[in-house]
This record gives sequence, C-alpha cells and structure tokens, in this order.
Amino acid sequence: MIPIHLLRFHGAILRATGRISLRGVFAPKVKSEISPVHQIIAAPPAALIEHYLAWCGAADRYPNSLPAHMVSYWGLPLIAQILLQTPYALTKVLNQGVTLRINGELPRNQPLHCKAFVALQLEEQHRTRLSVTVQTGTEDSPNIVEATLHMAFIHRRRPGNSTSTSAKMPRVDDPQLNWNTLGTWSATAHDGLQFALITGDFNPIHWSSLIGKLSGLPSKILQGFGSFARTLEQLKLDQIAQVDLRFLRPVRLPSEQLLVEQTSFDEVLSAQLRLRDRHGNVYLAGTVQQRSSTA
Repeated sequence: MIPIHLLRFHGAILRATGRISLRGVFAPKVKSEISPVHQIIAAPPAALIEHYLAWCGAADRYPNSLPAHMVSYWGLPLIAQILLQTPYALTKVLNQGVTLRINGELPRNQPLHCKAFVALQLEEQHRTRLSVTVQTGTEDSPNIVEATLHMAFIHRRRPGNSTSTSAKMPRVDDPQLNWNTLGTWSATAHDGLQFALITGDFNPIHWSSLIGKLSGLPSKILQGFGSFARTLEQLKLDQIAQVDLRFLRPVRLPSEQLLVEQTSFDEVLSAQLRLRDRHGNVYLAGTVQQRSSTA
C-alpha cells in the first residue's frame, strides 16, 4: 500500500483543486486572453518516484530518469492554472485523451522547467473543446516531454438528449487490422486512491463508489492518466516518439484483466494501439509513432 504521508508532496494540486471547487460558489474573474503558465518545479522526491514506478509496474526501469507519463504529477497543477483563467464549469470537465510526445529522457535529479499553454480552443454550439499542452524539460533542453490533455466542456445537451462528447474515435473495429497483444494489466478496488496518493488527483469519483454512482457512473473509476500510464508501460518506450490515445470508456474499479494491443508499424512508423477487455469493450484507442532510427 502507498503511504498516506505522500500527501505532503501534493500541495500545488490540492490548492488548485480547492480553487476549482470555489468556482462553483464565486463568479470567476475571466481573462480576455488565456496567458501561458511558466514554472520551475523541484525534482520529484525519490520516494514518490519509486512508489509511482511500482504502481505502474515499472519498478526496475528508469534508474536515472523520470517516466514521461509521470507528467500527471507536475502537469495537472499547471493545467488547473490555465483552466482557472477560463469561464467554463470546471467541475464538469470531460477528459477525452492525451497526446504525449517524447523527445528524450527527463533527468531525475534536476529542476523541471515547465510551460503550460492552450493548444486548441474551439467553441461549438453545445460544447467547448479545449486542449492544454504542458512542455517539460531542463534549463538547457526545455521541451524533452510534451503532453497535451484534451478536454470538453458541455454547455447544454444536443437535440434528442444526446450527451455524446467523444472526440473523433479511431477505427478500432476494422477487420483488416491484425492486433498483437503486448501485455495485460488489471486494477484493484483501491487503485484510484493509490494513484491519487502518488499524483494528487483526488477527485472522489476515483476512490468512492458512492460519489461515482451519484455522478452518473456505475462505480468508482480509475483516473485516465492511470490507465494511460499502465498501458504505456507495456510498450518499448525508448523506441516511441509519440503516443496519442483517446479515452473511450472509463476503467471501473476493480477491473478485470485488460489487454494492451497494437498493430504492426507501417511504412511511416505508425501503429494503432488500444486497451480492451476480453468482451471486446475498448477503453483507450489511438496511435503510436515509432522513433526513426535517424532521429
């Protein structure tokens, strides 16, 4: 079990979460233009890194570096600062997926130089689509990892009471595709709380079945970044330049065994990637781009 004393490392995200909650009480002061956020963050503590790696199933990897998907730890507080500049109902945000570009290895013991900014803001009739990018690097190499979180804010229901907000879904049911299983993983009933203790994402839908059901979910669900991280750890990440995955359905807690599947890489070094269960339900789907041998 992950110790509760790790809470002391999550002051930034807990403060940001409190400010987001207060948005439901006080009218926001909205800026006419959303400003980028620049911040230098101390290197994550060794104890936190080790617990994160163990949770992801990567305890023997990354001896001198940080996993690129650990951006959820330092990136979510920066994304929250961006969102607090918008007029949207932040407690009703739908996370639709993550694009992660890996340009190199993040060193373990150096301060992280981070920049968060809006990559896409598209106002539609019934919703707003917003993508926020977090660039992370060092003083000498400011963009080693680039993560973009894709979100949607629903303003009102579509005609016909449809509440669909999914981004354009990848073709994961194409009978021409030949899927290979890279690995499997499953989640326990407590994994939502465990992931919260190592990242600070304490949304109660991830650790309380009651809150999950009151929110319209069948139960508590695993954080999207948690599903993303465990899925990526089935890949050979040292050979990957970019992963782009959409969240198609939440992983219920506890979960059954889930399969990480990938097609073969094509001539442009791209392949399809998905996370599914043995009944054919797809949870994550998208593409993975292999690093060129000349890069």
